[in-house]
Amino acid sequence: MSQSELCAATAVTDITPPLEVGLLTSSVKAEYAPFESIRTPLKARVLVLQSGKEKVAVVSLDLLSLTDTSVGGWDHFKAAMAGAVPAANIVICCTHTHSAPESGALTGLYQTPAFIDWLKKMQQDIRTAINTAAEQLQPCTLSVATASLEGYSLQRRIKLPEGMVISDSLQPVSEELMNGVPVDRRVKTVRLMGNNRQPVATVVQAVCHPVHEMCIPRVSADFPGELCTALEQSGKNGTALFLNGAAGNINPPTVSMGAAYSEAHGTAMADLVEATEPLLLGDTAFSFRRISIPFAVRSGSGISNPLDAVARISLVHFKSLAILFLPGEVFVETALKIEQASPFEYTVIAGFSENNIGYMPTPQAFEEGGYETGPGKWSFLEKGASDRISEAAIDLLHQQFDKMNAHLIKS
Repeated sequence: MSQSELCAATAVTDITPPLEVGLLTSSVKAEYAPFESIRTPLKARVLVLQSGKEKVAVVSLDLLSLTDTSVGGWDHFKAAMAGAVPAANIVICCTHTHSAPESGALTGLYQTPAFIDWLKKMQQDIRTAINTAAEQLQPCTLSVATASLEGYSLQRRIKLPEGMVISDSLQPVSEELMNGVPVDRRVKTVRLMGNNRQPVATVVQAVCHPVHEMCIPRVSADFPGELCTALEQSGKNGTALFLNGAAGNINPPTVSMGAAYSEAHGTAMADLVEATEPLLLGDTAFSFRRISIPFAVRSGSGISNPLDAVARISLVHFKSLAILFLPGEVFVETALKIEQASPFEYTVIAGFSENNIGYMPTPQAFEEGGYETGPGKWSFLEKGASDRISEAAIDLLHQQFDKMNAHLIKS
């Protein structure tokens, strides 16, 4: 394989839990309840990339979140997945569906034998999927596309005279609220096409909380699962992976309204992806970089493990395309700031990556208050974390862009 050739392959495995590995019913009260049934299975979708000797695995999980505490140590958790791809080059992303297990140690569920057994099996199955994909690598071309999906997302933080509330308390959502800002309704697609123009993978990034079925006791991948299923069933897209963006303050207009809304959302997004003409890139070889930033934990949050506050930022970049993986629930303002400062022609930002570090409210959000500002196990980082994350991400993008260009000039 040449140093400049891009190769890719995918694999999918089922990670649906036993029903007793239940769902979060209240983060504030630290409560969970068992599921009653399975509406749609949960999947781990794996994309392995290789150029030269560098291999990276991107793993998209139909899960709410994972933390250092809930998995018994993040480095240990990742090491159990290593094989064809080293642990340091595996990037874990959660779609953030709220109809998956409470896997972020917001409650005591992570300490139960059923959860521990399920987690161990999931590790083994993901390792197998990564190895399977790595054995099937083939040369690929790369393309990108962007379109806008209207009517399915809004700025969820609503300021009322009595204080800040979340938009689902005001359902049905008015047209005025739907027009609130900031919001990012773009759907970004990265396609990998293999030999004879056969599709290998379609990676879709969009910005919205998957909460159409929140607190309904049926296992479901919500709209990301519906999107991936629709794309895969058409036969035109290969394996579909969903990367949720900076959705910390972005909701759909229909929260806890049921499966029909998940289906409509996912299907509409799949139709948009298939209708958008991709732009073929000449990019081939990629580079991978990861940095870690330790944060302080705010008092009163209930977080006792300092490793839960380690932010891991990952970057896969090509000549003109950067895919940036940020941890936790980033606000849309932060991601837009990073994207605007990025030197790459195309920048895709995925949130909910690696170990979850909770919400990262902006300084303005802390002044306004509201659920996302905590303190609690769902929002525990020191104030100013969002600025530190954006500064580190922008620096990383510029460092890698400059390094790449310097290498190109020398060659």
